Amino acid sequence: MKNFKTKLFGASLFLLAFASSCKHDYGKMVPPLKPDTAKVVYKTPKVLYIIADGARGVSVRDANIPNLKSLLPHAIYSWTSLSDTIQTDASNWADMITGVKKEKHNVLTEDFAGNALASYPPIFQRIKSVRPNFRTAVFSASAAFKNNLSTGAAVSEGFSSDDALKSRMVDFLKTDTAQVVVGEFAGIEAAGKAVGFDNQYPAYKAAIETFDTQVGAILTAIKSRPTYGKENWMIIVTSNRGGAYTIPLAEDDRTIFSNANSNTFTIIAADTYNQTFLAKPFLGNQYAGKAIRFIGDPQKGIGQVSPAKSTFFNFGDTSGFTISVKVKKHKNPINVSRGDYYYQWPAFVGKKGTSLTNSTPATGWGNDNGPGWDFALFQNGWRFFLSGVGSFKGGKEMAGLNFTGDTWHDLTAVVERKPDGSKVVRVYTDGVMAFGNNNGSGAITTGPYSTTPYTLATTGTDVNLDNASPLRIGYVPGQMDGDNTLHTFGKIDVELKELKIFKTAIPDAIVKEYACDQSIDQSHPYYAYLIGYWPMDEGSGTTIADKGPLAADFTLSQAQAGGYSWQTFSDLICSPVSSNLALLVPKNSDIPTQILSWLNIPRQSAWGLDGKVWITN
Repeated sequence: MKNFKTKLFGASLFLLAFASSCKHDYGKMVPPLKPDTAKVVYKTPKVLYIIADGARGVSVRDANIPNLKSLLPHAIYSWTSLSDTIQTDASNWADMITGVKKEKHNVLTEDFAGNALASYPPIFQRIKSVRPNFRTAVFSASAAFKNNLSTGAAVSEGFSSDDALKSRMVDFLKTDTAQVVVGEFAGIEAAGKAVGFDNQYPAYKAAIETFDTQVGAILTAIKSRPTYGKENWMIIVTSNRGGAYTIPLAEDDRTIFSNANSNTFTIIAADTYNQTFLAKPFLGNQYAGKAIRFIGDPQKGIGQVSPAKSTFFNFGDTSGFTISVKVKKHKNPINVSRGDYYYQWPAFVGKKGTSLTNSTPATGWGNDNGPGWDFALFQNGWRFFLSGVGSFKGGKEMAGLNFTGDTWHDLTAVVERKPDGSKVVRVYTDGVMAFGNNNGSGAITTGPYSTTPYTLATTGTDVNLDNASPLRIGYVPGQMDGDNTLHTFGKIDVELKELKIFKTAIPDAIVKEYACDQSIDQSHPYYAYLIGYWPMDEGSGTTIADKGPLAADFTLSQAQAGGYSWQTFSDLICSPVSSNLALLVPKNSDIPTQILSWLNIPRQSAWGLDGKVWITN
């Protein structure tokens, strides 16, 4: 297990480094620039870009597709590439044609209302601005695609059927000089909407195989061109998104790769490419057992340690300490328009007063916080908050990295007192130390993240977190989620396990090594400093036992039935977040960047493209 965790942390660092280096990938252009020799004939780069709406990657893989598979020996390809999780054709098309994501192009609905395409136009307009003599052509089966995403193309034609579209592309490609030819096909999605998006439905599988035949005819047309021997073609065939389908339970890993709507396929082929298969990446370890689930307002499920034993978890102003917990967040009962797992500040573990901004006296977050600490969900990640007295009564909050929903993750915070009296804070998500921060008076920065410990500006007795509040898990009144100005709701839906509190600041290397362990025993190098350990594996009852030296058990209570419940689970733990996973397989917004690279058109920083270039082995 220890070897695995070391590798996991290394992989996590690689993901962070990889993300920060993506902007440099454009230097690896394909094909290479024209050689400095008259003896080499430089072929003209050309691009064929075919989009199959609604084609689930795994369904395409498992169908009879001889023409698509004929491309694979000289292709970068994946059957588990990803679209955006938004379930609209328009938004995903816009990713594929502009090279930026919805946060920039703002195409959120099928009618393209409120779009920002004037600022982030189709790739055809970008090409024309740099290479005015380059000719581009768009052929589409969807009027919305043609009307909104073909700006700048020399040729833009719409068709009522995929067959008519195919026939026109075959004729066009036989002789036309266009550098980029795009075809958007709608037949697979139409079949999926009629019967279902899976090969168990014969009509859906037949639509995929019909599409493969159409692609074959187009490829034959390219090879029949009289100038084909002087041209260097890159063939891109991909889907805009998958479609609604319930993944079998045994195959559902509860990551984005089990989201059938986001499952696409991508083939990027060229004669100069070596076969490069991009497999589904590592998604985490299996984790099984029993856990406690808490629902917030109005059910108000909560576990609390008695006041007498809670005092043992005050750390004064001189001690260092470490807190870690395993958490699985479920879909937010509100605010789903901002994402299924998006939350605003509701706490779920802590030792401090309530969080009612307008309470008298105020004891929550704001300008008059009571002393203490807590862990809270924050947007798509989490937040560690601590506050003291005097100059530190406003506290400090640090945002941990985003983490996936419906799988388990390890969240750890370390507060360390240095010999000079200063205190530093380290925040870890699945063993990766990184956080955004603010001074308690404004929005937390969620990127770029710092990857070094944070030194508290306030030192001395003001950084004293001692309080008379009970140590608690589950519901805490306030800290938003409810969009209420009084912040009185505290809506959560989380499962918790393996809460551990150490009366020492555990070193960085040890946190990283043990972060994703599923239990703790005396082999842990800091086991002797463990003052509270709650496995939360009872499976029933109203008591969560503390297996540490203090026997500080949690007692469960609820305002309404369903506030807490015992769950049996079998899930993944320490799964990478979707944004990191998207770095390991192609995504829709990568395609325009890939095309620009092939055409040897420099990507301009003012364009703000979000894609990367995929390189063959």
